Amino acid sequence: MTASELLESSPAQGVLLLTLNRPAMHNAISLSLQRALDRCLARTAEDDDVRVVVLTGAGNRAFSAGYDLHELSALSPEANLEAMLEREELLWRYLQFAKPTIAAVDGVSYGAGTLLAACSDLRVGGASTQFTVTAAKYGGANLTWILDTLIGSGQTRDLLMTSRVVPGEEAHRMGLLTRYAGDGDVLEAALGAARQIAAQPPEAIREIKTLLLAGHGNDLRSRYDRENTVARTTLRTRAVGEIFTEFFGARVGTD
Repeated sequence: MTASELLESSPAQGVLLLTLNRPAMHNAISLSLQRALDRCLARTAEDDDVRVVVLTGAGNRAFSAGYDLHELSALSPEANLEAMLEREELLWRYLQFAKPTIAAVDGVSYGAGTLLAACSDLRVGGASTQFTVTAAKYGGANLTWILDTLIGSGQTRDLLMTSRVVPGEEAHRMGLLTRYAGDGDVLEAALGAARQIAAQPPEAIREIKTLLLAGHGNDLRSRYDRENTVARTTLRTRAVGEIFTEFFGARVGTD
């Protein structure tokens, strides 16, 4: 991987923009590129100046066409297995990344591109967005463990069993896209969402993400109690009057 295959920039305060920069390959994800993304996120986790990460693809044709098939075809079966095992851990770490992630899905998102998008906290797309979960075409399975929490079991069966292309407007209706830019600028819409998140207290956002990730598979009362415990302890480090200073200030003289 060359240094230019993963671009980093700061388009707004508290926002880190990461660009998969392989437009000639439809931003296909090589193993070295995925490792570079993992290293960057590890650094970012310790950087208090970054509150939100936006992931996008270079150009407007593709978010990512998936794993680099040319790279995979050149590997031995043993090397492919090792790469697959490593990629499983890299994707899991992306899902568990402590700060909010937003996928700006402009253009096509196939295979591993859709894996990254689904593992992001928010997904923003537009009229040109196209999602496909391609694993079934190759005798495999992907996203059976999380996609149904995003779009429901019926829609998940449809997408995973048919490997059909889902255009942006439909993806938004079913909940696969959390925000829809239509014919507008997908990246700018994603950055708008990022700015909104970055304006919130970072400790609250961190705990919200942790609670959501830990909630799957637990009963409703357990999730309820855990949220209340976090709210009473981890997040209750200031007096109520101090926490709501802005609210009380806004009400002065309005009654």
